[in-house]
Amino acid sequence: MLALLGAGCKAGMCGGGASGSGPLTEQERRGMPGVIAFVSERGPQKDVWLVRPTGEESQLTRGPEDEFTGEPSPDGASLVVVASAEISGLHVEQLRLAPLDGSPVVMLTEPRGRARNPSWAPDGSWFVAESDAQGFSDVVRQAPRAGAEVTRLATAREGNFEPSVSPDGTQVAFVSSREGDPEIYVMKADGSDVRRLTAFHREDMAPRWSPDGKWISFLSDREGRMRVFVVKPDGTELRSVSGSGTTGEEREPAWSPDGKKLAFVARGKEPNGKARIWVANVEAGGEPVALTDGKSTDDQPAWSPDGKYLVFPSERTGDVELFLMRADGSGQTQLTKSKGADWLPRWFVPKAPLPTGATQAQGS
Repeated sequence: MLALLGAGCKAGMCGGGASGSGPLTEQERRGMPGVIAFVSERGPQKDVWLVRPTGEESQLTRGPEDEFTGEPSPDGASLVVVASAEISGLHVEQLRLAPLDGSPVVMLTEPRGRARNPSWAPDGSWFVAESDAQGFSDVVRQAPRAGAEVTRLATAREGNFEPSVSPDGTQVAFVSSREGDPEIYVMKADGSDVRRLTAFHREDMAPRWSPDGKWISFLSDREGRMRVFVVKPDGTELRSVSGSGTTGEEREPAWSPDGKKLAFVARGKEPNGKARIWVANVEAGGEPVALTDGKSTDDQPAWSPDGKYLVFPSERTGDVELFLMRADGSGQTQLTKSKGADWLPRWFVPKAPLPTGATQAQGS
C-alpha cells in the first residue's frame, strides 16, 4: 500500500517518485493541450467560463439563469450547458448548445422540470439526456439542434436517469427504478434489448463507460457507504476499485482517456482528514494512490485529453479555485484566482481557439 495513505502528502509533492516538484512551470503549462470549461460564481449568477492551462480566461455563457457545464461536443466546437432557474416557485431546466466561436446559443430543449445529464454519441450527430417532457423521467435521444425530433428510449414510469453513451455509440447505460431499487441497465442506442447489469437491494447510480468500452463505472451504497465500482458491459467482474485506504462516501469517478485508471474523491483514514483525490488502476488492480493530502477539500477531478494531468477544484486557499497537477499528484498549481467559487471542470481540445477577449486570471 502507498505509504502516503496514512501520512498524507505535501502540496506539490504528492506522488512521491514523480519527477519534478513544486508548482508547474509556465513552459510545462504552455505544452498542455486544450481548454477547461468550468462553472464560476464570480458574477451575480453561475456562468460557464473557459480557461487555458496557462491561465487566460474567457466567459462562455451570460444568461440570466444559472448555467452549468455539460459535455463538450465530440468535435470540440461547442459545449452542452444545463441552465437552471426558479420561475414562480417552480424549478425549471433547459439544455443549451454554446458554440465556442461566439455564435448564438442554441436552445436544444424547451424549459421544463427535468432536462439534464446529456451524453454525446461519438460522431456528434445525436445525444441522450433525461427528460420529463412526456413522463416522470425518461431517457430520450435527439439531434443537437433546436426543434429536433425527440425519441423516447427508456420510459419506465418509475424513472430512468443518468444515461451514458458507449464509446462506439451502439449502447446506452442508464439507471432505472423499474424493478424497485435504482439499478444499472444497458440498452441498444435505439432503446431495444434492455439488459439489467446490477441486482442489489440498495442504490446503484451514475454509470459511465470507460473510453475503451471495456468497463462501466458506477456508484453504489451496497456496502453501507457510497463507493466506486466497475462492471463489464455484460454484467460480469463487478468489483469495487477503492481498496482499503478510504473511508466515508466516495464520489466523482473520472476515467483516464486510455480507460485504464479511475480518479475519484474520498476521505482517507487519517483523523480529521478531508476529501482528497485518489487514482485507482482498474486494469492492474491494487490499492489506490492518494494524489492530494486531505488537509483541505479537493473535488471533481477531470483528466487532460492526453491523460498526463488533472484539474480539480480545491478550497485550500479559502475560496474554491481550480488547480492543476500531474497525473501522479506532483506539481499542484493554482489555476483560477478570481473571487467566487470555480468548480465542475471539463477539459477538452477545442475545434477553434478561445473566443476573443480572453484575459489573464485575476491575481496571476
